[in-house]
Amino acid sequence: MALKKKTSKKAVKKAPPPKAAAPKKAVKAAAKAIKTAPVLRSKGSHVVYIDSRFFFPSESNLGYIDHFQEGRQTVTTGTALVAALPLPVNAVIKSVTVYYKNTSTEDMQFFILKKSIDHHCPSGEVEVTIDFLPPATLAPDNFVAKFIDHFDAGGLIKDKYLYFIEVYGTGKPSEKDVRLLRGIRIDYTYVG
Repeated sequence: MALKKKTSKKAVKKAPPPKAAAPKKAVKAAAKAIKTAPVLRSKGSHVVYIDSRFFFPSESNLGYIDHFQEGRQTVTTGTALVAALPLPVNAVIKSVTVYYKNTSTEDMQFFILKKSIDHHCPSGEVEVTIDFLPPATLAPDNFVAKFIDHFDAGGLIKDKYLYFIEVYGTGKPSEKDVRLLRGIRIDYTYVG
């Protein structure tokens, strides 16, 4: 009996037919339907919180200590923590509330400053606001708040300037005293 050899056939998968390109009108409609959440630029009143972890020493060799929930301080007492001010041009600062702890006998200082993108700013041009953060205690954990509502140019964030926040005098001057920043609340309006 002769054996027949079976010829094997390989199954070849056919590629799916190419999809037709979406009509241009559908693509434009889909793009219009996608809206990003307004972060800092939608018109009206807004509040932004800036955590102490956003701040770093004004000089990199000074170092800092982060107390997680409590806040941040510089290692070297009497030096500053600084951070960029994340507001868009034409925002108007209405108020700033600084949350801090100061159990020492000396004030800390709070500044919002600006420098020009294209020239050196003399004193008088750089200051947006300056205020003191006095020693204070408040049960249960000695955190206090300082409300500030006085600003150069009515609080307007101008074009071609770089704005930043500086908190001077943080640190641990003694075993029982501490001066640290917990965070900042900024209330502003955006006029576009």
